[in-house]
Amino acid sequence: MKKSVVGTSMALVLATGLLAGCGGNKDNNTANESPTNSSSPSASASSSASAGGDNAGGKDISGSITVLTQRTDIVDTLQGEFTAEFNKAYPNIKVKWEAVQDYENNIKVRMNTEDYGDVLLIPNNVEPKDYPNFFEPLGDYEADKDKYSQIDAHRYEGKYYGIPMAINTLGIVYNKKVFADAGIATVPKTPAEFIEAMRKIKDNTDAIPLYTNYKDDWTLSQWADYLQPASGDPNYPNIGFLEDPHPWQKGKPYYDIFKIMYDVAKEGLIEEDPTTTDWESSKGMINRGEIGTMVLGSWAIAQMQGAGDHPDDIGYMPFPTNAAKLSAPLSADYNWAINVHSKNKEAANAFIHWVVDESNYADKYQGGFSAKLPLVVPELLKGFQDLGVTMEVSTPGPDDLNGINVAIDNDSEVGIHNPDFKKRIIEAAIGNSKESYDDIMNDLDKRWNASWETLIPEKYKK
Repeated sequence: MKKSVVGTSMALVLATGLLAGCGGNKDNNTANESPTNSSSPSASASSSASAGGDNAGGKDISGSITVLTQRTDIVDTLQGEFTAEFNKAYPNIKVKWEAVQDYENNIKVRMNTEDYGDVLLIPNNVEPKDYPNFFEPLGDYEADKDKYSQIDAHRYEGKYYGIPMAINTLGIVYNKKVFADAGIATVPKTPAEFIEAMRKIKDNTDAIPLYTNYKDDWTLSQWADYLQPASGDPNYPNIGFLEDPHPWQKGKPYYDIFKIMYDVAKEGLIEEDPTTTDWESSKGMINRGEIGTMVLGSWAIAQMQGAGDHPDDIGYMPFPTNAAKLSAPLSADYNWAINVHSKNKEAANAFIHWVVDESNYADKYQGGFSAKLPLVVPELLKGFQDLGVTMEVSTPGPDDLNGINVAIDNDSEVGIHNPDFKKRIIEAAIGNSKESYDDIMNDLDKRWNASWETLIPEKYKK
């Protein structure tokens, strides 16, 4: 069964039926030839460590590298069969995989030393000016921007420092049987329809309507990435959001996103005791029909399908929005990077490019698109496109806004990708604090605006 191939433009439009079925339209597939496989190696890597798939010189590259991963659940598989495949191309490179618990927090601590592996995943909130202090450049951005999707996210002074390990989209994982048992005839597409669907699950089934995974922190932080679905506009996340001095006010996308979180918690449509949630257990629970929905990126689909005997019950639906357009971003997952202190940069560079260019890592293990252009649509997202969703890359912001969101976030201590204010929202909703939802949003907006006024370039102050 041949997969549909999408063009090399920075927009991937998957209107209903455009690439439905097996293989798609042959003319569309051949109209967008794959770009050249060669890529600029890292600054200290030999030119024989090609970014392409010809593996010329592969037997000449040697070294031992440690690869850090957040995938504690599959580290043994990666160390075994996946590394064995890599060694067919690079037999003289020894790979040791190291799974890092609570990756986001622990890797930041390790980056205060020089001991953070040879290959790692770039954590959130590292400012572009700091990339050269921690990571080896992978190449020239202008030379490679048409070879890999979204390498603009980790660029600085003409170089790029990361390649996405997968390109995912954003929506909601749901159990189709639970929806049917609850009497939900059509997938909800607006916040009001979604809340009503959650009520039906509570009233008509024994399933938890929406599982927050509150205790694991990072799962709550996933919600912050849904700016494009909430706005229906691919220009909003990197441009419109940053041009707005008050992006947390009522009627704005962030307000609407977290109002859904607040409302489901306030109506008792989440776990009875959020403090006792468990991420690994939740996979089997949704597979068995004990959970109705979970707000997670498309990377989670394969994990939920593989967590039990009912993979066909797992579906993926758009995040509810009042926008006229159902727009889901093609968002980069964590980015592969090379530790600037690595003693085996050539081997690390060869590993990263083999994983992205040649392996099935993105599809098989992350449930997404490989970052290598042109993008190839994974089978597990065909049902998502049939719901009328347009998946497209968020428009990159101008150079003078590159990194501004991280700078404002750090300065304001809002913590867009931290769990703190999400937990405040749930605590307020279930009555554990006296704050109202608007109290929390107004606090975030006030702090954000103060830093925005200081850090945003003057020309954006309208």
